[in-house]
Amino acid sequence: MITYEARVAKMKTPGDAEKQILLAKKYSQRLRTKAKSPGLSLTEKLAINQKHKEAEKVLRQLRLNVFDLEDMLTANATSNTH
Repeated sequence: MITYEARVAKMKTPGDAEKQILLAKKYSQRLRTKAKSPGLSLTEKLAINQKHKEAEKVLRQLRLNVFDLEDMLTANATSNTH
């Protein structure tokens, strides 16, 4: 699983914040779908469900901090051009 800090580290330009939110959302949806698939044992489903909860937490953090992250990336981009 990719942590919040790892996703932030991958951001280089202001548009990357939206891209990371989209990737985090898709990852969370994949885990939710996998947890619902038949043929898994209860322990497997519980493990996947735990990963899903952690992925949702990362997604929530990204969404809450998106404007701060974009401001930080914009400031970094303008300081690098000067």
